Parts: sequence; structure tokens; C-alpha cells
Amino acid sequence: MSITAQELVERVHEGETIEGLDLHGVSLRQAVLGGGVFQDVDLRGTDLRGADLAESTFVQCCFDQADLRGANLHQSILHRCSLMKADLGGARMTGTKLDACQAPAMHLGGADLRIAAFTGCTLTRASFVRAVLDRTMFVDCEIEEIDLSHTHLLAVTLLRADLRRAVLEHTSFERVALIGANLSGRSLRGCRFEHTQFTDANLDGCDLKGVVLTQCNFKGASLIGARLGQAQAPNALFVEANLRGASLAKARLAQTLWVDATLEGADLSGADLQQAILHRANCREARFIDAELTYADFAHADLSGADLSGATLERANLHRIEDAAARIPARAGALRTDPKLAAAEDWKPKH
Repeated sequence: MSITAQELVERVHEGETIEGLDLHGVSLRQAVLGGGVFQDVDLRGTDLRGADLAESTFVQCCFDQADLRGANLHQSILHRCSLMKADLGGARMTGTKLDACQAPAMHLGGADLRIAAFTGCTLTRASFVRAVLDRTMFVDCEIEEIDLSHTHLLAVTLLRADLRRAVLEHTSFERVALIGANLSGRSLRGCRFEHTQFTDANLDGCDLKGVVLTQCNFKGASLIGARLGQAQAPNALFVEANLRGASLAKARLAQTLWVDATLEGADLSGADLQQAILHRANCREARFIDAELTYADFAHADLSGADLSGATLERANLHRIEDAAARIPARAGALRTDPKLAAAEDWKPKH
């Protein structure tokens, strides 16, 4: 069934559901279709540049290779739609929701995606270069080779995202949730992370040398063999994180938390760990050579075989550490096991 652009606009304005139409290749440039309901509509290759599609609902529609540059999709809903190679450059997609959509190689460069949500979507090779990503959500999406280069992510949520092959050149992350993300084996040099959540993320073998990681949270994350030399991570949290064999030489780690973390065989030579808390941390065979450990708290940590040669330990707390075969030349400036505290810790009620 053929239909003109004007007839389509009139039917939408009359509140009619647009269903089963073939609009393949039709020019709907700057058409006012806001609030419309579209189901099983073929919009392949359609010119929708500058079109008003705000607050519309699209169900199982096909936008493959459609041109939606500058279109207004504010608070629209796209469910089970196909947008393969669709061009949404500069589109307004504030509050837009895409659910179970197939959108490989979709282009969203410069699009406004504030408060937009992608759930269960295929976004392989999709480009978000310089898009506005503010409180945007990506949940259970396939994002292999997604391009986020030259983009600032603010309060974005990327749950269980596989970013091993994502393009992250000069990408900055601020208050981003990368919970359960997989970044293993890749380089993140040139990126910047502030207040970012890496909870339970996989960063094994990741290259973070010199990267800014201010107040980031790595709770429960795996960073086995990761390279964090000269990283700037003051006030970061590494609670229960696994950094076995990681390199943190000359990293800035002042006031960081390492409670129950694993640093076995890690290299922290020359690192700044002033006022760091390492309660119960596994630091077996770790190297703290020439590290700044003033006021660091190693209470109940395992330092067996660790090397603290040349480290500054002024007022560092070594309460009840395990130190078999450890090299701690500056022990004199540190606080030893507190007998009264040890007695309190060992106290048990009498029955």
C-alpha cells in the first residue's frame, strides 16, 4: 500500500496506529510524526532527517540504513526494532528507550542521549563518538567494538559490559558504573576515570599505566597482572580486589583502602601509600621498596616474604602482621602490635 508523506502525517495526527506499511525509501524529511504509534513498519533507507518523532512508539519496525540525522526522538520507545547502519548523528534522544533492538554499526555521533536507556540491544560496532552520554544506561547489551572515542561519559551505567574490543581513545569516565564489566587484557592509557565503579569487574592484564583513577571503586575486582605503574588513584577503593602479580610502581595511592585485598607478588616499589588502610591484606612476597608508607595501616596483614627495604614507615601500624621472612629495615619508626588491643581482640565471654 502506497502512501504520501502528507497522508502519513494526517493519519498520525488523527491518532491512528500505523501498522504494516512499506515506507522503504520514502522522504519524510522534517515530517511531524510526534506521538505516533508504528508497528511492523518498513522504514529502510527512509529520509527522516530533522523529523519530529518525539514521544512515539515503534514496535518491530525496520530502520536499516535510514537517515535520522537531527531527528527528534525525545522520550520515544523502540521495541524489537532493527537499526542496522542507521544514521542518528546529532539526533535528540533524551529519555529515549531502546529495548531488544538490533542496531549493529548504528551511528550516533554527536547525538543527545541524556537519560536514554538501551536494554538487551545489539550495538556491535555502533559509534557514539562525541555523543552526549549523561545518565545513559546500557544493560545486558552486546557492545563488541563499540566506539566511545573522544566522548565524556557522565553517570553512565554499563552493566556487565564486554569492553575488551571497544574503541576508547581519549574517553573520559566520570561517576560511571562499570559493574561486572570485562576490560581484561586491554590498554586504557589515554582514558581518564573519576569516581568510577569497577565493582566485580575483570581487569586482568589491563594496562592502566599513568591513568587517572581518582576515587574509583575496585571492590571485588580482578586485576591479576594488571599494570598500574604511575597511576593516579588517590582515595580509591580496592576492598577484596585481587591484584596478584600486579605492577603499581610509583603509583599515587594515598588514602586508599585495601581491606581483605590480595597483593601477593605485587610490585608497589616507590608507590605513595600514605594513610592507606591494608587490614587483613594478603601482601605475601609483595615489594614495597622505597614506598611511602607513613601512617599506613597494615593491621592483621600478611607480609610474609615482603620486601619493605627503603620504605618510609613513620607511624605505620604493624599490629599483628604476619612477617615471616619479611624485610622491614625501618620497623623502628612503625607501631608494633598493641598488647591491649590484641587482648581485647582475643577476649571471649566466659560461660
